Amino acid sequence: MGGLLVAFDLSNYVDVPARLRMALEQYPNMSVLEHPVQVREVDGKTYIEVTVEVICNDDADRRATASAWEIHPGHTPYTKESEMMNSSTSALGRALGFLGFGIAKSIASQDEVRARQDYTEKVKAANSPDSHGSATPKQIGFLKSLARGKGWDDLQLLEYIHRLLQVDDVIVETLTAGQCSAVIDGLKK
Repeated sequence: MGGLLVAFDLSNYVDVPARLRMALEQYPNMSVLEHPVQVREVDGKTYIEVTVEVICNDDADRRATASAWEIHPGHTPYTKESEMMNSSTSALGRALGFLGFGIAKSIASQDEVRARQDYTEKVKAANSPDSHGSATPKQIGFLKSLARGKGWDDLQLLEYIHRLLQVDDVIVETLTAGQCSAVIDGLKK
């Protein structure tokens, strides 16, 4: 794995269903419009593009439009054959974020960035060639237990793993021991 690996702190992440609930509580007459789906070809790869517009009908000037692209075919069992739905959810989450729903209220300070550097090193080590032994059933069970404790379903856990490890070609059962340890450490925070 080449290039710079960046670890993300998702402890303040608010998922799309929660953002939508927040928006509907404030704007019960809100409208969500999905534009016609587009298929895009870029550098020989096919993408599904979905654009969503959110209109806070009680305040017609308050609106946002966002797009998201999903590669087709998807690379995981969770994205393959559901590319349009994943793109739609992502676009909705972006539009709601643009309107201020479910986004962090501050930017990380230098101290917070420095604190994350140690964690980034752990993630790098987890993806190094010397940690490719399979995760144990005990590790996988503990990882799933931590995710359930956060109220996450399997898809939310998988999305977290992909973002954290910067990969999209693993599922929980195919994690290496090092990758599983990095995810467990992330879930404990």
